Amino acid sequence: MNFSRTLLASAILSACTSAFSPAWAQTQTTPDNATEQNNNNDYIEEITVTAQMREQSLMEVPVTMDVISGDYLKRTNTMQLDQLARVLPNVQIQEQAVSLPSFSIRGVTDDVSSVSATPRISVYQDGFDISKKTVASVALYDINRVEVLKGPQPTLFGVAAANGAMSIHSALPEDANTARVQLGYNSEDGQEAEFMVNRQVNDNNAFRIAGLYREMDGIVENQACTDKAYYGKADTYDHNGNAVSCSSEDLQGTSVQAIRATWRSQLDKLELIGRASMEYNDQPGIAFKSGSIAPNGGDTSPYTAAEFSMGDELGIERTLQSYDLTATYNLSDFYTLRADAYYKDVEVSEGFDADGSALRIQDAYFDNDAKLKGGSVRFVYDDLDRFAGFIGASVSQDDSIMPYTAMVDPWVRGTFDAVKASLEQGSSIPLNQNIATDATLEEIEALRAMLVAALFNADGSPISNPDFPPILLQGPYIFEASLDIVSYVAEASYYITPELNVTAGLRYIDESRSSTNTYTTAAGAFTFSGEGDFSDTLPRVAVSYDVSNNWNLYANYAKGRRSPVVNVNSDSSVTITKAETVDSFDVGLKYQSRDFTVSSALFTYQYSDYQQSYTDIETLQSFTVTVGDSTMSGFEATATYHPDDSFRVMASLGLLDAEFADETADGSEFQYGGNKFRLAPDVSTALNIYKRFDIDNWELSLNWTTTYQSEVFFESSNYPGSSQEAYSLTDVAIKLQAQNSPYAYEVYANNLFDEEYLIDAGNTGGGIGIPTNVRGMPQILGVRFYANF
Repeated sequence: MNFSRTLLASAILSACTSAFSPAWAQTQTTPDNATEQNNNNDYIEEITVTAQMREQSLMEVPVTMDVISGDYLKRTNTMQLDQLARVLPNVQIQEQAVSLPSFSIRGVTDDVSSVSATPRISVYQDGFDISKKTVASVALYDINRVEVLKGPQPTLFGVAAANGAMSIHSALPEDANTARVQLGYNSEDGQEAEFMVNRQVNDNNAFRIAGLYREMDGIVENQACTDKAYYGKADTYDHNGNAVSCSSEDLQGTSVQAIRATWRSQLDKLELIGRASMEYNDQPGIAFKSGSIAPNGGDTSPYTAAEFSMGDELGIERTLQSYDLTATYNLSDFYTLRADAYYKDVEVSEGFDADGSALRIQDAYFDNDAKLKGGSVRFVYDDLDRFAGFIGASVSQDDSIMPYTAMVDPWVRGTFDAVKASLEQGSSIPLNQNIATDATLEEIEALRAMLVAALFNADGSPISNPDFPPILLQGPYIFEASLDIVSYVAEASYYITPELNVTAGLRYIDESRSSTNTYTTAAGAFTFSGEGDFSDTLPRVAVSYDVSNNWNLYANYAKGRRSPVVNVNSDSSVTITKAETVDSFDVGLKYQSRDFTVSSALFTYQYSDYQQSYTDIETLQSFTVTVGDSTMSGFEATATYHPDDSFRVMASLGLLDAEFADETADGSEFQYGGNKFRLAPDVSTALNIYKRFDIDNWELSLNWTTTYQSEVFFESSNYPGSSQEAYSLTDVAIKLQAQNSPYAYEVYANNLFDEEYLIDAGNTGGGIGIPTNVRGMPQILGVRFYANF
């Protein structure tokens, strides 16, 4: 469903406040609506979360977790998940497009384009699973809080939480009549608007409608279809092979239009919450710019103009519809029964230039449509003294289909493949970036320079042959997958003494997976299928000890699991990977006083049968193999100092040692042995300072955030050149508001010092031998206007 590109306009993050927690909260939060409660000037109060499927103080939960409050999201205007991740220790989120975000917690990433593979990290919104890649990238607007749990969460968040979970909680309708509007404009011609309307219908019913509109031009100039281009304004070709008029737009922009309506009925013992939401994206394509083939008259820097070959098919369009219903019945003061159900429909189409140049070495276009549905029931007991726990069951179903087509210039691609094979054979250096090599970057770049030179004539024009067609379609290859999961879970917590609590839980998973691939070739279409049934039992055990009213120590163990993958190969064979498993151990400390909080943890993971995904350069199929074992360890801490409501300092630190083991489980040498995991910096830090000044009848507030991360690799092979060196980013905002006025005005700068950095490198181009680079956002200056009613 298309939203018209009119101002949806803005709403505002939860009219609820929050309280800073040992992560990034700021006052006390109730499970779904935060309310500020300052008692006797005690600015830091208890933070209530629902991580263990019931209301608990954050200090009581024996899990390493960060809580991002709605107040923090509001103060920093955090609207995307990747912005949020910058302040979280040992968390990376790569959100270069809504079609395939990457989530990394404690060094392990779960990015995979396969429709049949399960993520390692669960993403939930309002209690419902949105872990599927095409669904997980959601806009943050009108949010109460975000809980980020570190390590496997088998009993709390199910099959996908093999390495952690992120739980997003939208604001719920309140018993009040309020509204808010926020408008903004920035230096990249970006426009934004949010709105929120909350209305109390009667004593038992209220509704809330919130929406978001954001549009920003691309930050990378695309000089295709101009007089500067290699091919000028000549026609291009779509994924059906039709010649179309050449057109282009700048890349790496933003486009989101979203709206969410929530109804809440609170009866005597029954609470009903129903939601309907839609999100539409029509964003410019990802700037996968070649690091080897420069645009005509340009260079290969990712920070300068590019030249792509796909015309108006270059871009991403996504429509996401979501509907859910939750019923909670209080059987008594101790017993609660909860049931819920959801349905999601997502349609994505994307065209991308895989080689990142004007030459049609490999371009691709795909649709990725899926329908997700499911439900759960949970029985919760809490005697409000020593014993609490829950039992539950859930079912979920995911049906996906992804037609995939590649477009190549047969003469250019044929020459490319022949020259590449000859160079690799003569040098023994693999240009495929998925293969580890001891070659130096200088040796590799010299080889690539010879490969690229073979694609151009002496006068600098691209090679061509009139005896060959200008376009050759490969495919469509149609990948289909069906997943059915039935799960049963139980967990209980018991206070052995008033200070000592023990928690134990178990989840049983029974899943059916099937994959069907259809390959279209000159000889016709061929369809192959495979399926498998799998089950497992995943435990979790934790101990928590209250040293005093201010200090809490905890330790926990959990087993995580990433499901087997059914790979259907183009030769009709079927391979099923082993389940990837991880044993996780955490020891943590939490401290909370009137104006200071600290949370810290030491952790170690032991992975077995780690799964790695690749894209076949011939069929474009994403397939998964097990590549070995690994052990990783680290430390993380967050702290805040909050002496009064006009001043707040928050800081975080993450230290990580995440490397592949030298050998596989059977003792054979592992080609990635000793390599750093993808998107796993050794050090990550963040500092946020908020200060409000009262000047006569005005309030002036300053919000400053600086983040730092050490070098990261973008490929598990640690291929030379596939990394981003250490860098730091700073955002600053200044807000002015007359006392007791409903209006406020803000100026801000994101990436204040205009740091140049990459958010990805390698990509599909790296698999065929010419990696591409994706740049991060430049300095952006902007203004915002706020109104509260």
